[in-house]
Amino acid sequence: GVHPLYPEYDWGTLAVWAWGCMRVVDYLVTLDEVDASKIALTGHSRAGKVALLAGGLDDRIAMVVPNGSGAGGAGSFKIEEKGVETLELITQPERFQYWFQKDLRDFVGHEDRLPFDQHFLKALVAPRLLLSTDALGDQWANPLGTQQTHRAAQPVFDFLGVPDHNAIHFREGGHDMLKPDWDALLDFAGHHFLRKPLGEDYKEVPFPDVPLELNWKRP
Repeated sequence: GVHPLYPEYDWGTLAVWAWGCMRVVDYLVTLDEVDASKIALTGHSRAGKVALLAGGLDDRIAMVVPNGSGAGGAGSFKIEEKGVETLELITQPERFQYWFQKDLRDFVGHEDRLPFDQHFLKALVAPRLLLSTDALGDQWANPLGTQQTHRAAQPVFDFLGVPDHNAIHFREGGHDMLKPDWDALLDFAGHHFLRKPLGEDYKEVPFPDVPLELNWKRP
């Protein structure tokens, strides 16, 4: 594995996987048949978390599409409804604590003290393209939390003059990456990369607004 090669780092496995994505980009940009200005990265569930992290850290990735990524991805740690995978659940040692830096579990029960939430990571993608795709029936992945981090990241995209680069899409159904998700990805990419008409409204959200503390305001 990668961890033993860098013993000075205490990164979790999600970060290792994201690092791997960036190494793939290293190769892609050397290929004549690849348009390096149009590299897109997507993933579902844990791979959605990885896609968002890699996309936030590597500005060579032009379009980032986390799907059903939930806790540690596009979902909020601070907005939790019944049936949602919480910080406490995902960081249990017998489950997925190894995905994260070990100190994250110290905030279980004190999520309000977290110095960040996932809108920080979404904002790192700006001014590039970000499309969060989720399912209304995928409660475990916290669709409300995903909506609210989308809303909370919007001021950064607005400030950078690209309000339409922060997009969101919901479909009916559960935890999967299905044709409507791929259709949304291709529609959004076609519009921004190829100037095709946009088939849907990627600002429409299904849930009432719930406050999420922001650490920034547009100047």
